[in-house]
Amino acid sequence: MTNGYLTFLDYLELRRRVEKRLTSGNRLFLHIVLFGLGATIAGVAGFNAIYTPGEYFFIDARIGYWVSAWSALLLAHGLWTYVRSGASSGRRDHIIESEMRERLQAHDMYLSDHPKDLFRLHGILNDDIKSRSHLPMILLFYIFLNALLWLPWAITDARTSFAWQISPMLIVPLVLTLATNIWVRARHERQLRKQLEQLFGYQQSDDDEPDYAREARLNSDDEMVTIEDYMLKRKRG
Repeated sequence: MTNGYLTFLDYLELRRRVEKRLTSGNRLFLHIVLFGLGATIAGVAGFNAIYTPGEYFFIDARIGYWVSAWSALLLAHGLWTYVRSGASSGRRDHIIESEMRERLQAHDMYLSDHPKDLFRLHGILNDDIKSRSHLPMILLFYIFLNALLWLPWAITDARTSFAWQISPMLIVPLVLTLATNIWVRARHERQLRKQLEQLFGYQQSDDDEPDYAREARLNSDDEMVTIEDYMLKRKRG
């Protein structure tokens, strides 16, 4: 039987390399925080506590136009992030295929060299990264709702303070959704360990290679090396 722990470590390394080539959504989250802070500061600066007859807004509409333009920029950033993240199936498949091809050509795949296992690995990695890439999709959803408040407001009836009053209400559901996503990712990691153990920690059959052959790698000179030498080589690399 293969060394399950080394298999798990190598899988994590492969996943890390794939995710490094995908957009995570962290910068988009930071952009959202900056937007919230900026809109709050602008709202406080443009607040008018003195009621003027015939007017029914309490924040200068001219400031709202700038916030509306910023919300459009934020939406564009959200769409760009989603397209380049693991939430996009096309982008995700392309990066996974490229990374696995490069590692196989470099003989840097400890998990398995068997075609059946490679197909399984591709499927597991695809589903795994898809489950871990909910952040860009969640952020894009709330950015879209935010833009639906600000852009129509700026185009149709900027005299009101409707967008100023409704947009802060998106904060609480967004925070709750992000907290739920963290819990779901933690549960997913536990399930992944069991799935890898079941699929790659299989018992040896008559058609499989001997254990000593599975626990060895070919170096650049086509010489057999032990697992320890292989992991040491990777660590140095």
